[in-house]
Parts: sequence; C-alpha cells; structure tokens
Amino acid sequence: MPVKRVLLLTFGVVVLACLLATPALAQKGQGSSPSGNGNLDQWWQNLPQEERQMLHDRQEFINSLPPEQQDRLRKRWQRYRDMSPEERQQMQKRFQRWREMPPDERDRLRETYHKFKDLPDDKRDQLKDELYQLRDLPPAEKEQKRRELYKHYFPE
Repeated sequence: MPVKRVLLLTFGVVVLACLLATPALAQKGQGSSPSGNGNLDQWWQNLPQEERQMLHDRQEFINSLPPEQQDRLRKRWQRYRDMSPEERQQMQKRFQRWREMPPDERDRLRETYHKFKDLPDDKRDQLKDELYQLRDLPPAEKEQKRRELYKHYFPE
C-alpha cells in the first residue's frame, strides 16, 4: 500500500471527523447556564453561517458520541479551522478522492493503515523512507516496488 494512499485515508478520516466535530464543542458548554443551553446557543451564534449550515445535519450524531470522542472531534475541527485556505482545499481534495473510492478499496486501505500503525517506530520510519524513494519512478515500476515493500513489511 503506498504511503500516499495511507495518507489519503488518514486525511479523509480527519476531514470527516473535523466536519463532524464542531457540535461536540458546543455540547461541552451545555449545562453551565440555568437553561442548560446558554453556552451552546452562544457558541452556535458565533459560528460563521457556512459552518452552521455544514454542521446542522451532523449535530444529532455527534451528540450521541461518548464525551472522549466528542472532545477528539472538537480538537480536529479546531485544527481544520486553523488551516490556511490552501491546506483546507488540499484536504478537501483528498477527502473527495476518498469518498469516490470503492468501499472495498477503502476497507483495504483501512486494514493497511492499521497494520502500518502496528509496526514498530523504526520499521514505520524505514517504510516511509523506502516509499518516499519510489516517488520519481515510472508508474509500473513504482507499483511493482510498492507491492514488494508491502510483502516485506506485512507478510501474510
């Protein structure tokens, strides 16, 4: 599995999580006013219109998540908001490619990503370096070498 695809998977998941995260931030503030919704209402009103519109349909889902997942998503959303427009656009392109990918390909990428994360740090760094060296090869040769690396690092 090429590192590029693993990165695409990671960024796609991060973008999705970022897009889902803002209501988690809102829920953190619930309960501190007498009505229980003061901070949520204030937070929601302070969001730009485009973010409110984007997050409206996801709020119920996020509110159903455990608090630790909500907190993680809130932090990811904040990182997304702090990105430059160019970084956001790049992430959105990656997410779009992820969405267009067939489900079986996404499953394969997820599996490879988990295998990659389970590698010891030194092996993971070594694999990254070896994959990086493939970037200038012709596509057919790159794919062949990528398959060889996959078999070497992830023997079945």
